[in-house]
Amino acid sequence: MGDRYARDHSSLDTLSPALHQLTSLGLRLRRIMALLKFLVLEVTLTLLAICSSYSTVDAVGYADHPYNFHPPRLPKPDFKFTFYMQNRGGLNGTNRAVTLPVDRVDRLNLTDQSWFRDSNSSFFGTIGVFENPLTLEDPSNSTQVGFGRGIYVFDRKVPVGAPFGSNGVEWLWTAIFNEKSGLANSTLCIKGWNLERESVIGTGGEVAICGGTGKFRLAQGYVHITAVLKKGEVSLKHVASVFIKA
Repeated sequence: MGDRYARDHSSLDTLSPALHQLTSLGLRLRRIMALLKFLVLEVTLTLLAICSSYSTVDAVGYADHPYNFHPPRLPKPDFKFTFYMQNRGGLNGTNRAVTLPVDRVDRLNLTDQSWFRDSNSSFFGTIGVFENPLTLEDPSNSTQVGFGRGIYVFDRKVPVGAPFGSNGVEWLWTAIFNEKSGLANSTLCIKGWNLERESVIGTGGEVAICGGTGKFRLAQGYVHITAVLKKGEVSLKHVASVFIKA
């Protein structure tokens, strides 16, 4: 009996250091987990504070901006597609009629516009009525999917010598789609304002979709416009995001 007790006691003495190490390791793991939970909480609170501060400061960082708000995230549009408006000939194009605000009618000469640019570099007051083909791709001989018909007005005064494209353009026109587009008898009404350079230089401008007919009844949304420069011509790339109000 004594020998057996001695052997059991010896076994316990051998296991004691291992048990002690396991207990110590468990304590360390619990401390590490507690520290990680604390760090996660701190990071979460910090992110919440950043989001809260962002909601009270406008996009350029001024807390005292008079209209300090951020719109909600937009849902996915019901339709998103691209088409090109072929802008042929500029002010001299045969598919447009232009009215210039001249001081003498006999000076009206669209072939030589130097006199007008010298006195009105921004074309302020110029009104254009246009009918431009809409195509599926950039080349002007691409599949025609309709016509863009409407008016534009140069309505921003800028001083002589201002950077190119500083004039502002107000758009009011309708995209009328044909049978080849798959949108026959459907239209989109487009209205908005942008700087000419936003479209011409390539940074892009945005105008509003304020209605439609056919497959676009009750439509709203926006169109992002960028210019594709070509020799002698400019085509305007339109990426339309359309939302249908149920």
